[in-house]
Amino acid sequence: MPAPEATRPRLYLLDGYALIYRAFFAMISRPLISSRGENTSAAFGVTRFLRKVFEQYKPEYLGVVFDAGSSMRHELLPSYKATREKMPTELESSIPRVQQVFEGFRVPVVRLEGYEADDVIGTLVLKAAAQGLEAVIVSGDKDFYQLIRPNVCLLNPGRGGPAAVEEEWVSTDNAHERLGVAPEHVTDYLGLIGDTSDNIPGVPGIGPKTAIQLIEQFGSIENILEHREEIKAKRAREALEAHAAAALLSKRLVTIHTDLDVALDLEALRLKEPDRERLKEVFLELEFNSMVREFGAPAPEEKPAIAVDYQLVKSVDEVNAIVERIRQLGRFAVDTETTSKDALRADLVGMSIAISPREAYYLPFAHTVKGSDDQADLLSEEEGKPVELAEEVEAAEQGGVANLPDLHDSAMKPLLEVLEEPGFEKIGQNLKYDLLVFRRAGVHMQGGTFDTMIASYLLEPGRRDHGMDSLALQHLDHKTITYEEVAGKGKNQIPFAQVSVDAAREYACEDADITLRLAEYFEPRLQELKLDELFRTIEMPLVEVLADMEWAGIRIDEAMFAESG
Repeated sequence: MPAPEATRPRLYLLDGYALIYRAFFAMISRPLISSRGENTSAAFGVTRFLRKVFEQYKPEYLGVVFDAGSSMRHELLPSYKATREKMPTELESSIPRVQQVFEGFRVPVVRLEGYEADDVIGTLVLKAAAQGLEAVIVSGDKDFYQLIRPNVCLLNPGRGGPAAVEEEWVSTDNAHERLGVAPEHVTDYLGLIGDTSDNIPGVPGIGPKTAIQLIEQFGSIENILEHREEIKAKRAREALEAHAAAALLSKRLVTIHTDLDVALDLEALRLKEPDRERLKEVFLELEFNSMVREFGAPAPEEKPAIAVDYQLVKSVDEVNAIVERIRQLGRFAVDTETTSKDALRADLVGMSIAISPREAYYLPFAHTVKGSDDQADLLSEEEGKPVELAEEVEAAEQGGVANLPDLHDSAMKPLLEVLEEPGFEKIGQNLKYDLLVFRRAGVHMQGGTFDTMIASYLLEPGRRDHGMDSLALQHLDHKTITYEEVAGKGKNQIPFAQVSVDAAREYACEDADITLRLAEYFEPRLQELKLDELFRTIEMPLVEVLADMEWAGIRIDEAMFAESG
């Protein structure tokens, strides 16, 4: 049953340990392990579930409840929960991490010393319902079915794996379906059959089917015991006569208390904006790079806008002006946009150049007409291109889009010289790729002396992700534009050549700009850790060697492979 539309504010209370167990064991066959050997499955699963709650259910109030110490049930039955397996060490060590996740999302943790989470939740949901809210218990624990009533519902998050259970919304309409009894008789039912997971005895010999029949006939356990002589089934009658005390004790053990001295602080439970800086710190430690990007980036309203100068280069004169700036500065960041992730099969579509922080230029070479209407400004004179642009650019018209001339065109010679002149320092992110792309285009780029990806690896060799998006978010506090944002996803993704040149400009210029800014961030740190010489004399020269090896490939004995089938 899906969640019905809310008719009043909803308070969601999460059963903390149940959620952590669910998240951990959902990935038990393929646990998520960080580069430091930390099992991060529980933290990852809890984070994903919280995201789902935020996006799908949009709660006005939210809290997570944990057990705190031994409860009075241990006094009633010393062996209560004694048969439970000890919590796995990896799971136990995950709990502080999960608590950091709750802290980062600013989800308040509620606990009351000497009581289980069930009793705290039971008390709070009834208080919430009495105050006009709809209370939602988030747990797969069957004990909570006893609390379901008008304005108190249960969200069973389900579980994955071989014994998968679908997520389910439980209200008074369908509460009887799981156990076969109404919510008001759940304690009677559990008291009769017992609960092996909590070591609650129940009545030996009475199973679910018999328990349901007895409840349908007599109602409560107390009434069943009072009329046990009327029970026709000999085995059930004798079991109740022999274990009447156990039945009553079991019912008492499974009954959730709803009268604890715990306040319902709705203001504290009101949903808040996450602490993005804290989440960024936690997710970086956990190596949840996609989560860092999603939740660790500052919210748009939190981060002041910083002006950037990203320009689309429309003329050879503009190219020459950029080249002159490069000659004055002696270094620049470069990034290529292509048709493939495989450098040896990639055709050059465009390139971006950053010559100072937040100043970058996009040079289109092979864009086609398909894309946004913003490209209309670049059409030829016959198709709407301004006359002055036609005069300035000897454009290589490709399907109606005014691209710059090919890099081997005589008009582009100054740029080609800068690219191939080793005296001008080139900065890149994964420069080997750009070297091969240029080589495929007939350009032998030299002077690649700073690769931000390699610098990151030297500074943090244990880090899993040295991609630009992750590095920008961690070191520059900047959330980059993704390829999917400009080219689409899946079957709707278009080739970069068909991306609007304005969108390509923003995306490509940002890449070059971020690369330059990362280089400026990494350089002093390499020097501080005395890694600069290793970086300059071994790691960077090796980039070109590896590019040469990849370009040359390997020779194989075709006849031998043909013979071997």
